[in-house]
Amino acid sequence: MVVTAVVAAAATYTAVTVKNQADEQKRAQNRALEQQKIANEQARQQATAEADRADVAYNQANQQQPEVQAIVSRSEQAAQSGPASTVLTGGSDAMVNPAAQAVASGRKKSGKGGGDQGGGSLLTGTVGVDPSALNLGGNTLLGG
Repeated sequence: MVVTAVVAAAATYTAVTVKNQADEQKRAQNRALEQQKIANEQARQQATAEADRADVAYNQANQQQPEVQAIVSRSEQAAQSGPASTVLTGGSDAMVNPAAQAVASGRKKSGKGGGDQGGGSLLTGTVGVDPSALNLGGNTLLGG
């Protein structure tokens, strides 16, 4: 009976020891897993920061500059012809409003009312304003 009790006590002690060792190994694995998660997160943040720095360096090395002269040239060409042109921008003389020419030269306009037959006024019509009608002279604050 004593032998049985000793064997039972030894078996219980062994079982408890094995269980304690297993629990300790599980805790050690959980700590290692947590440390690995932290290391992975730090590596991800470092990789993201490095990629951002590489993008900035690439963008600095390959800056694109606007072609200002080409933009100005296209704008000037558009103002000389087509729907953007007026007498003020040097557009076609065929587009000059006869009523505007008559007013600028001091004559009465021919025809009865209506102004520009295109449906606009002297300023908003498709023909613009005669530049001589805009000359204010040198005796006003606005004049040149």
